[in-house]
Amino acid sequence: MYDRIVVALDDSASAEMALREAVRLAKQSRGVVYALSVVDRGRWPEEVRPRFEFEPEPTAASNAATRIFDLATALFRDSGVSGKTRAIDAYGENVSEVLARAAEECDADIVVIGTHGRRGAQRFLLGSVAESLVRSTQRPVLLLRYDGSGAHTRA
Repeated sequence: MYDRIVVALDDSASAEMALREAVRLAKQSRGVVYALSVVDRGRWPEEVRPRFEFEPEPTAASNAATRIFDLATALFRDSGVSGKTRAIDAYGENVSEVLARAAEECDADIVVIGTHGRRGAQRFLLGSVAESLVRSTQRPVLLLRYDGSGAHTRA
């Protein structure tokens, strides 16, 4: 059914829910889960600096990726599912486009992503990575809406 399952992760309850669903699908189909987190540290430097500079401190986004990857690794181990984690730096690119490209590179059979279910002005102002991903990939996407109760709704 699903040999390669990509799950998009951030440090949110909806992402954790998506991760658990991806693991459940992988367990049923004996597939592999590719847990991806897109971290945006800004754009590529305009020019290479000629002198040595210390690396910047890890950002909150990269720390969040570490936390969710620890959870993913534990879920993979506990469920007996094969899984891989990967952080991808967007370098200022649209997160959904980075995820779509990564799904293509993994030759994903399905992409699982959580959504916050925002509506109206809040959705207009904040946008939706999940909605943009659906529009930018040819891969099937399973949207899971987190409603705050711990339950989820498949969209």
